Amino acid sequence: MIENKIIIVDDEENIRELVADLLEAEKFRVIKCSNTDEGYKRILKSKPDLAILDVKMPQIGGIELCRLLRENPETKNIPVIMLTVESTETDKVIGLGVGADDYMTKPFSNKELVARVRALLRRVSRTETNNNVIEADGLEMNLEARTVSINSEEIKLRPKEFDLLHMFLLKQNVVLTRDFILENVFEYNVAVTTRTIDTHIKNLRKALGSWGDKIVTIFGRGFKFVPDIKKKK
Repeated sequence: MIENKIIIVDDEENIRELVADLLEAEKFRVIKCSNTDEGYKRILKSKPDLAILDVKMPQIGGIELCRLLRENPETKNIPVIMLTVESTETDKVIGLGVGADDYMTKPFSNKELVARVRALLRRVSRTETNNNVIEADGLEMNLEARTVSINSEEIKLRPKEFDLLHMFLLKQNVVLTRDFILENVFEYNVAVTTRTIDTHIKNLRKALGSWGDKIVTIFGRGFKFVPDIKKKK
């Protein structure tokens, strides 16, 4: 199963390292950024499962970065936790007003931060059920058994094809670049090229039959899973 990936954007190195150490100890994958420009670019590229943003930073700051994320269709659903050194009602109201999901004041409790991250990830998850089953238009993926069926007929997938399909189901209607797929499915394996990725996706579409038409090529950008595309008769 793909691990949850979290990005921390904070200009204070000690905070970035502290948060990264806490989350990596809990088996999360962590991306660290020191400013909002870098953070926004990495969020667009990596599509993390959750973002932790410092309110007061050079350039645009965490509140404006949160606003940009909410205005972009590809990032608008990424949950956001804001960090601030001041416990002011104004900052909190503004942060929540632009779409932040939670708010914490520095210094924060290490255990509380981890607990809030986990709680927020659970709250925003809409695809996985208690039985680790994802369903979409007649397709059923069992994450624990690593099986896939379409209209109750089991489909045989290779391990990386299964991981690719899982990623598409988690990121529905979002354009995924080849770099994103390389990072999340192949973990930047040096032996993997963009041609290899295209071959895996081609094989996945073939294995899924007409259902594979829902994995759409966005020329010059990457791929997108569009669940409401009707299967060919």
